[in-house]
Amino acid sequence: MFDKNNLRGIDLLLLFLISALTFIGIVMIGSAHHWVLDQEHFYLDPLMKRQILGYVIGMFVILFILLLNYDALKLIIVPAYFGVLFLLVIVLFIGVGSEAEGDDVRRWIQLPAGFTIQPSEFAKIALILIMAWFLNIYQDRVNHILILLVLAGILGVPLFLIYKEPDLSTSIVVVSIGFFLLFNAKLKWRWIIPIVIVGVLVVFLVYRDAMSETPRILGKYQVLRIRAWQDPEAYQLEDAYQTIKSTAAIGSGGLTGVGLFQNSGTVPVATTDFIFCIIGEELGFIGAISVIGLQLLIFVRILFIGRQAKDLFGQLVCTGVAVSFIIQSAIHIGVCTGTLPNTGIPLPFVSYGMSSLISSMIGIGLVLKINAESKLDF
Repeated sequence: MFDKNNLRGIDLLLLFLISALTFIGIVMIGSAHHWVLDQEHFYLDPLMKRQILGYVIGMFVILFILLLNYDALKLIIVPAYFGVLFLLVIVLFIGVGSEAEGDDVRRWIQLPAGFTIQPSEFAKIALILIMAWFLNIYQDRVNHILILLVLAGILGVPLFLIYKEPDLSTSIVVVSIGFFLLFNAKLKWRWIIPIVIVGVLVVFLVYRDAMSETPRILGKYQVLRIRAWQDPEAYQLEDAYQTIKSTAAIGSGGLTGVGLFQNSGTVPVATTDFIFCIIGEELGFIGAISVIGLQLLIFVRILFIGRQAKDLFGQLVCTGVAVSFIIQSAIHIGVCTGTLPNTGIPLPFVSYGMSSLISSMIGIGLVLKINAESKLDF
């Protein structure tokens, strides 16, 4: 089941990139949480400590995945998928949300010692694995209607459960993962075009519903966020407050920023959903572009590893992980800059959140495993 030879061929560049981005995130989390550097009594902010713990746990998970045999990895995919589905069901009954989003929002399961787990973060990884596994088995029949119906069920069940939390931003990421995995598995255009058309129609209908007098599709807070995005001035003291403060903070950073640990402290939820605006404010345009550059380098490196994978399963896993990271990053940055409605999604490796960080590192572990397997075969 385990083999130390699997540690050969580790992509040190990818490990360095995610470690550098995580280190930047830890520092910015401390700054956003108003951590003060006391030269006489050095200490770490509590959120920084938890993020460091998440990184350490993530590194051990990466090591476990690398040591695991390729065939053994595939054997745990189905149990992992149903395990995550169980957590997604449980969170709807015993989950907790945030005060800002109301009592109807349930996304986290409370654990002892103040820790929480967000099942939807791990659902993305489980979905990538099971779709890649299934498509690898039936790659010659991917355009068959029965195979597509099974895939629709595999994708649809977690998507429905995540939507019911409700978590629209993660639902968008899940749909994106599913679409690009099918596209990479050589889905024919006779299926792709209708899927795209349906997707555009759904976005249009959701938008029209949110702007109507009696919305029925989205939750109340989601409707208000879309309206606030369309008319920030009318909601400047309510649902547009975060976005207005975020764009102002980024604008105040200029080229080089106001300085580390010197943010204005006016942006709510700055450690998670709006961490990018703290980067823009304190490190300026140069810092913001550097973080975007690191995200793009990770995205490109994962795709490069995917191209060298020894089978379709490896290619699809790399595609899914890369798409997950880049879509999340685009949505997060779009929200912080006011170009997208406030949806509340973390910036991979940077935002505070152990569930987000550990699930992202699981994804990296899978990519590193696929790279190591291709090197071993070579």
